[in-house]
Amino acid sequence: MNTRILMAAALAGLCMAGQAGAAELITVGGGSLHFERDLGHNEFNYGLGYEKDWDDELSWSAGVYKNSIRRASFYGLVNWYPVTLGGGVRAGFTGGLMSGYHHSPIIGTLMPTLEWRGEHLALQSFIIPSIKPYIDGAVVLQLKYVFSR
Repeated sequence: MNTRILMAAALAGLCMAGQAGAAELITVGGGSLHFERDLGHNEFNYGLGYEKDWDDELSWSAGVYKNSIRRASFYGLVNWYPVTLGGGVRAGFTGGLMSGYHHSPIIGTLMPTLEWRGEHLALQSFIIPSIKPYIDGAVVLQLKYVFSR
């Protein structure tokens, strides 16, 4: 069976999964600051994604963005926030699969994550570790819009 059909079916299943009334968000990409400043990376990483909460600690997200080596990257991620810091801030980890990087069509990732979520806006920050030769590390800031609760 065609891989694209399987991926679309899996994404549709994820869209229907989750708690009724859980928050839904649109992500619009953001910016990155790379640890190795002399490599000429793209640090304006626009994109479009969808995120949905499973519960108070877990959410999943999928989307596409222009990565730091100026390629399209598709991603499927799970966010886990076991620590609530107050004021809408929570901390945890994000892990999943991403495409479009050096030497591999798809790479796995696990990143420390911090999120602030307000009534309609949210900011999420990741620390992407350097995994040579596949990916160069960075701190990323992503903007989200909460369109449903």
